[in-house]
Amino acid sequence: MNLRQIETFLCVAELASFRRAAETLHRSQSVVSVHVQQMEKELGVPLFERTTRSVLLTAGGRTLLIRLKSVMDELKSVAHELREESGLRRGRVSIGTSPSISTHQLPAIIAAYQAAYPGITLELHEAFAKGMYDDVRDRVTDFAIGPRVDGLKDFDIRPVIKDPIVAVLPAGYRLEGRRSVSLKEIAGQPHLSMPRGTAIRGVIEDAFKAESLVFAPKFEVIHQQTLFSMVEAGLGVTILPLMSVPLERSDRYKVALLRAPAISREICLVTLKGKTLSPAALRCSGMIVDGLRTLTGRQESGRVG
Repeated sequence: MNLRQIETFLCVAELASFRRAAETLHRSQSVVSVHVQQMEKELGVPLFERTTRSVLLTAGGRTLLIRLKSVMDELKSVAHELREESGLRRGRVSIGTSPSISTHQLPAIIAAYQAAYPGITLELHEAFAKGMYDDVRDRVTDFAIGPRVDGLKDFDIRPVIKDPIVAVLPAGYRLEGRRSVSLKEIAGQPHLSMPRGTAIRGVIEDAFKAESLVFAPKFEVIHQQTLFSMVEAGLGVTILPLMSVPLERSDRYKVALLRAPAISREICLVTLKGKTLSPAALRCSGMIVDGLRTLTGRQESGRVG
C-alpha cells in the first residue's frame, strides 16, 4: 500500500461513494476504483460491498479503517512536530561542554538562545574532555564545545577560538608592571593543579617537559573555583585557561599571560561524524560559536593584569 491508495480508501470509506471520492480527490473514478482493487488484492480481502445504491465497508474494511485512521493521525502529529522543530518553535537540544567554558562563558549565550526560542528545551552536560567526547559519541549530547583532543576518529572537530593559558598568582606576587611571566620564573613556586586526566593538566605537563622543568603540584583539586580560593589564601600559583578567570576578579590574586613559551588551547565545536544536527541544535551551536568569538575578542583586556 502507498499513501495515495490509503488516501483513496479513507475518502471512499468516509463518503460511502466512489464517485464523490473521485470528485473530492480530483481523480477519475476509474483511478479510485483501481486504487481500491490494488489494496484488496494486496490484502487478500474485499474492503467494500458494492451495490447499485450503496458502498459499504466489509468487516475487513472496518478493521483497516480503524487502524489507518490511527496511523494517519500519528503521521499528521509527526508532520506537525517536524514543522514546529524546523521553525524552532519546539524541540530539545543537549549541549556538552567542559566546566571551564560553562562557568563564565555559556550562561549569557544560553540565556540569549532561550529568550529567542522559548519553545526549545535545553540540556547542559558538563564533563572533562574525555567524558565530553564520550557523551557526543553515545548521543547523550547533540554536540559539544570544548578543548580539542587529538587522536579521535569518530568526530568532526571544528576549531572555534584559541584560549590562552595564564598564570594565576597571589596578590603579593611582584609582576613589576608586566602582564606576563615565564614558566621558568614560576616553576619554583608551590603549584596548585587540576588532577591528571584533565585536558589542561596534560597541556601544562607537556609545557613544563618541553622546558626541561619538573611539574610537581602541591595540591590537586577537581574544581577550578577551589584553585582560585587557594591562590587567594596564598597557598601557591595555578595555571589555567583564560576562560576560567571570572570577569569580575578578586583583588586577592593576579593574572598574567605565560611567555617563553606562550601556551594556549584550541576550543572546538565537536559533532559526531556523519550526524546531521537538528535545526534547533544547529542554531544553538551557531550562537555559541559566535558568542565565544565575540567574548574572546574582549576577554584578555579585562582579565589579565
